[in-house]
Amino acid sequence: MGDKTAIMDIIQSAIMKLEKRIEGSGTEEGIVRIDTDPDRIPCQYEKGACLRASYGGRSAEFVTMDPLTATTRIGFMFGSRLEKLPQRAAACAILNVVAGFFCISRVLKSCPQEAHRECLAALRGEIGQATVFIAGMPAAACRKFDHVVSDPGAADILLIVGDGMIQPGTGELIAKYRGLKRILFISPSTGGVSAILKCDHWCPFGRA
Repeated sequence: MGDKTAIMDIIQSAIMKLEKRIEGSGTEEGIVRIDTDPDRIPCQYEKGACLRASYGGRSAEFVTMDPLTATTRIGFMFGSRLEKLPQRAAACAILNVVAGFFCISRVLKSCPQEAHRECLAALRGEIGQATVFIAGMPAAACRKFDHVVSDPGAADILLIVGDGMIQPGTGELIAKYRGLKRILFISPSTGGVSAILKCDHWCPFGRA
């Protein structure tokens, strides 16, 4: 992700990298449709509306408590301040589908519900006895883990889901602890940003 000082806002950092990557391709004029999918069973670590972003025959998900539906251009993100959470959620949905379209990310959609038990067991094994600070996960999901702490400074691992990723201040949190603690992004919602910025991403059963 570059040096620590570059991560003032993790969403903006991913957008700027994507903009440079697709510059001159004409993709920035491409139309993305963002809808909610009320029938979708989201990742077990998230809660909220499932946004489905569609572009170029691909679709990707972002789960959030701050949904926004729209038909827009990919380029709407470039240079936008994205001050409101629904705008940031929509930008992440676009990042997810565009990263999938360009084969930057392989995880675009949540796993089937029958994989939830195996995924949870695997994630618990990945964490082990480490203390964890969790950003953006609903309380019911947080209770699935032991050794959860409310102070990121006291944690060995930072777990970040989509709604945590869009919160202002998450970039500063990552910059502060990068290289000192393991920072693990989980769920399909974080797939695009993680792939673009080369973050540690956990979603072994997510689908393309």
